[in-house]
Parts: sequence; C-alpha cells; structure tokens
Amino acid sequence: MKSMKSFLSAFKYAFHVFPMHILGRPFNGFDRMKHEKQGSMAFCLFVLFLSCILNVLEYVYNGFLINYNDLYQVSTLYLMLVTAFPVFLFVTGNWSVTTLLNGEGKYHEIFMVTMYALYPFCLCRIAALLLSNVLLLDEMAIVSAIRGIGVALFVFYLFVGLVVIHNYGFGQGIGMVLLTLFAIMVIVFVLMLGFSLVADVFDFLRTVLRELRLRL
Repeated sequence: MKSMKSFLSAFKYAFHVFPMHILGRPFNGFDRMKHEKQGSMAFCLFVLFLSCILNVLEYVYNGFLINYNDLYQVSTLYLMLVTAFPVFLFVTGNWSVTTLLNGEGKYHEIFMVTMYALYPFCLCRIAALLLSNVLLLDEMAIVSAIRGIGVALFVFYLFVGLVVIHNYGFGQGIGMVLLTLFAIMVIVFVLMLGFSLVADVFDFLRTVLRELRLRL
C-alpha cells in the first residue's frame, strides 16, 4: 500500500504538479528541470504520443463545418509521422547549433523542453476539437482563436525553456532560433539529397540486374 501511494504521488507530480508549475512559472520551472534534474521523460513521451493522436483525431473528427479532409487519402501512420518527425528535426537542429555556440542544453533536455512547451498547445487543440463539433459556423472563429492561443503559448514556453537550459540572454536566444531554422533547412536538404542518391543507386542496380538477366 505504501509503495502504491508513493507511485501515485510520483505520478501526480510528474503528470500534473510539475507541468502546471512550468505553465505558471516557466523560468523557475525550466531552471529546476536543468539544475535539479526535475521533469519526467515519461511525461514528455506521453505529450509526443498525445500530439500524434490529436493530429489523427483532428483530421478525422474535426467538426463537419470545417472538415474538408478526404479520409481515404491518408494513413494514420503518416499523420503520426508528420507530427513526430518535425519534433526530432527541431531538436536535432537546435542541438547541432547550440553545441557550436556553447549552449549548455543536452539533447534530451532540448527534447523535454519542447514537449513541456507543446503541452499547453495540446490542451488547446483538445478544446478546439471538442468545440468544433458543437459550435455554429459563425462561431468557428472561436476555434481558430483557441488554436492561435495554443501556438502562441507553445512559442513562448519553447523560447523561454531553450533560453534557460542553454543559459542564453534574450539576444542570443533570438540568434539561436534563427540559426536553428537555418540548420533545419540544411538537414532537410541533406536528407532529400541522400534519399535522391539512394533512389538513383537502386535504379542503377535494378537496370544492371535487368541487363544481366537479358544477356544470361
């Protein structure tokens, strides 16, 4: 019984108390994450999974007044991947830039900051999804406003968290964000180039094998 109470207490702190603390006092919360090793990786993975599921739910269950998606043209796996991939792309881009700029944040810390910043956006998306099914067409601006608030909160908490864990000032933080966006573009370009080269190699091998089969 004591171990169960201890587990429930730790679960409540990781999934409710500390996330609410970050939302209320982001500078102190992210500082405690950095220096006191607080924060839960399990909670971060939960937020990532929740964000992926919300992408699927929004595609399928958004109110019919604003949902023009063709449910037969996309897969669930694809919808989840287009949510998770940009997260790791951003984390990798930020880590690669801040490593060169003497940033103090580690890869897993950048990921955790991103997920804690994403949490209020997920809450706003849930509220917007539910309201989209009950509001009238003239009231759908409320749904857009809630999503806009969620995006603004995500950007704010993400910026604060990255500045805190890297120990940057405001100006350095702005520069870090711009360089991170540039790094993301470079990574995407390299990935596209790599996939193109791999596809060309496979096409070449397929052509060679076809010629050998015809000659033999």
